[in-house]
Amino acid sequence: MQSRLMRWILVIIAICGLSGPIAFADLLGDSAMTYETVEPSRIKLGESATLRVTTLDGYLNGVTLPTVPGLEFEIIGHSQGVEFVNSISMQASYILIKVTPQIVGIFSIPGLTPKSPTVGLEVVSANAPPAPTVRLPKQIPPPAPMSTAPIPKGIQLRVNGAAFVQMVIPSRPVYVGESVPIDIELGVRPDLVTTLNGLPELKGGDFTLKDLSKKPLRREEVINGSPFLIMTWHSALAAIKPGDFSLSVQTPLSVRIDGRSAADIAFSNMLGWPFTQPSNQGSAPKDVTVASPSAALKVLALPAEGRPNDFRGAVGDFQVSSDVSTPQVMAGDPLTLRLHITGVGNFDRVDAPMFDHLDHWKTYPAKSSFTPSDPGGYKGEKVFEQPLIASATGQQSIPSLSFSYFSPTTQKYERAETQPIPVTVSSSLADSSLAGLTDTQSRSAGLKDATRNGLRSDHLLRQRSVSDLRPLYFQARFLVLPATLALVFAGSWIAQRRKAGPAHRRAAERALAELEAAAKRGDAAAFLELARAALLHSFAARWQISPEQITADEFRTRLGAAGPNIDQLWTMAEEAKYSEYEPSAADFQRWTTIVRGQLVGEDA
Repeated sequence: MQSRLMRWILVIIAICGLSGPIAFADLLGDSAMTYETVEPSRIKLGESATLRVTTLDGYLNGVTLPTVPGLEFEIIGHSQGVEFVNSISMQASYILIKVTPQIVGIFSIPGLTPKSPTVGLEVVSANAPPAPTVRLPKQIPPPAPMSTAPIPKGIQLRVNGAAFVQMVIPSRPVYVGESVPIDIELGVRPDLVTTLNGLPELKGGDFTLKDLSKKPLRREEVINGSPFLIMTWHSALAAIKPGDFSLSVQTPLSVRIDGRSAADIAFSNMLGWPFTQPSNQGSAPKDVTVASPSAALKVLALPAEGRPNDFRGAVGDFQVSSDVSTPQVMAGDPLTLRLHITGVGNFDRVDAPMFDHLDHWKTYPAKSSFTPSDPGGYKGEKVFEQPLIASATGQQSIPSLSFSYFSPTTQKYERAETQPIPVTVSSSLADSSLAGLTDTQSRSAGLKDATRNGLRSDHLLRQRSVSDLRPLYFQARFLVLPATLALVFAGSWIAQRRKAGPAHRRAAERALAELEAAAKRGDAAAFLELARAALLHSFAARWQISPEQITADEFRTRLGAAGPNIDQLWTMAEEAKYSEYEPSAADFQRWTTIVRGQLVGEDA
């Protein structure tokens, strides 16, 4: 009985609503003294409508803007005018509100005052055709039933039709550790769902799911006669153990629950908008969790037969290649070896088969980076970069790298290998200079030997005394000038050393102060580089050679017992550029003492 009475009331309201605001005010009397209108009531996405709040019982100071998902409201002005009700003029007050839609759909805007009713706004896409002009006949026929779109296959509406969530996973069996694509789709009615309280979550702890924090893809659809906002996440799923599983996802929401009976909802759908909207717009939202239908998934264990010793858990289909930053390098200069692994699979388990030790090369720890080529992150390229420094000159070859993985396509373990890379290592500039000097001296000595042994065809021997056969630099007349030059040089060198002594000490103290500051910061790379630079300049000044001529063999020969410590310091300074060496406070103190002994100990 109550449902039948409700139906007749809705029919009366529908007929009155088609007659305009004046007839509505005449029918309801004082309860229609405040009402709202939207002009125009149908707009395209990107346009704006004007919501006008009209009151006939006094000046309206302000209203609280409503909250409607998909719409933005902004007060743009106040005005006053005259309204005619039953041929009687009445003073009216207006508030004008700009309404800007964010999505396509049919929206219900709740009353902004206790006396104003709900109004509707239809938003269509920008390329939608204009609405046809409809002239109402004098006799209004009964409303025709609303044509409703069927619910798409597989969708199960929850919480009185306010939302749904579903996921799409592979129907085939998958292997442990295999990364497979998964789509999660969440649909909500903007007029019923007020808040999305979290991201979709996978039920169960036997699987891992890629991060869903990225913004989902969005689209609008009409389902069962109501507008839905549908959000889709593309992700990747991986199982951590074998077995038969039933998977589902769930999402927390806040919704307005429609308190009408099923019969009243069906009758409202026949009348169409605005009677399809819930009657309890003012009720507080309720927190609910929407779950998807369960989906079965079979997970297979990786076979033990044929498993390589270097298999580290990579499952998928991969290709490998390698290259170097430069095919030609000088001894002591670094180059970068790059390993590229591309394909489809669980890149989280793709580890670097880089070199721990390589003959004729110094190796350093490798670093990796991953670039996905799909939204789910199960396709892409992972690159490993390893610094190498050649320790021998000549034509070198970097050996091939191998990578083992399990292929779900072939259902067996596979091994991919790269090609060896030839590299030409040339001598450094300092070594070339020293080698050139040695060759020149050897050629000069050989020439003198050949001359003394009569090997030159144009040299005629003459009869000389034994004293004439002595070299010129041993003869008395030639000893005066070199001795004089030697005395002048020695005196100048002693004077210069006395003059440069305080300056050298000041430079050493500045270098030591910088070392102590780097040690306090714990900056190992800066400390070792400063120590190396200070020792290099100190050795160059002490040995009267340029810093470029100082090699490891040079200071090993000249420093004697202190040579191994300086050699170790030199090596650590090289490796600190590529490794994460973190010395302790005691290590910093020990190296500072060693450097101090070399900088000021010789002059103390």
